Amino acid sequence: MNIFTRASVLSLMLAASCLAQTLSRQEDDKRIEHQVRSYAGAKATARVTLGDRKPSDLAGYDLLPVTIDQDGTTKTFDFHISKDGKTLLYVNRFNLSEDPWKRAMHGIDLTGRPSRGAADATVTIVVYDDFQCPFCAKFYIALFNEVMNHYRDSVRVVFKDFPLADVHPWATHAAVDANCLAAKSTDAYWAFADHIHTHQQRFNEAYKTSPNDAFAALDQLAIQQSARSQLDSAALSQCIAQQKTDAISASVAEGTRLGVSATPGIFVNGEQLEGALTADEIRATIEQALADAKGDKR
Repeated sequence: MNIFTRASVLSLMLAASCLAQTLSRQEDDKRIEHQVRSYAGAKATARVTLGDRKPSDLAGYDLLPVTIDQDGTTKTFDFHISKDGKTLLYVNRFNLSEDPWKRAMHGIDLTGRPSRGAADATVTIVVYDDFQCPFCAKFYIALFNEVMNHYRDSVRVVFKDFPLADVHPWATHAAVDANCLAAKSTDAYWAFADHIHTHQQRFNEAYKTSPNDAFAALDQLAIQQSARSQLDSAALSQCIAQQKTDAISASVAEGTRLGVSATPGIFVNGEQLEGALTADEIRATIEQALADAKGDKR
């Protein structure tokens, strides 16, 4: 075999080896993608992209960034893959030098938001609310009708906007009207909020007849409340007519950053809770928060 023949054979062997490695890597990547999709609960339409492997501070592992594009949202997660490619880890790291609940509270802008309860309360409940959400109504009634009468001197409640516009079509309009009232009177805001949360069905029925009927009913309620509170009805009507949603969009973005994905989104001194808590669950949570605020241990 001459030198040219040997060179050709060597080239073929190298090409075959590279092809085998490429196919093997592709198979590995596909298995990784399947594991990530399963773990993250990604939709079939989501795009999963594996990044370049990098040195990791975990012995025997490389760092593997994985990006998931789904429903217009892009997030990158850092996985760890073993050197032999047989194990994939997703490691949560916790910074023990900071309190995550305090960090959450620092991420909530309460400026100008109407509140109920004690202004100097040691416990603050922040609720990301949707005026059309039935679970929000259930929680609202339990919180204010059954719980807060006992805690009004030690707990402050602040509501923020988180309308789920895709499923609750009149919720954003209601939030705008409520904020127009809030800019003039905290009491007028709460009276409006009380009525909406206890009469959701009225506005649902109006929307079924005509969306404009529901919007008109909301506007009329706000204007009536303005008159009862002796506010400047002309200025309120102008605010309602403009239907500005900038503040509401900012509130939704803020809640989303904090992990709110459904309503009511509840934070008690920064601790995030899920679902429409019962009156007993709300009381237990408040009692624990009050004890924590005093430095007590249970």
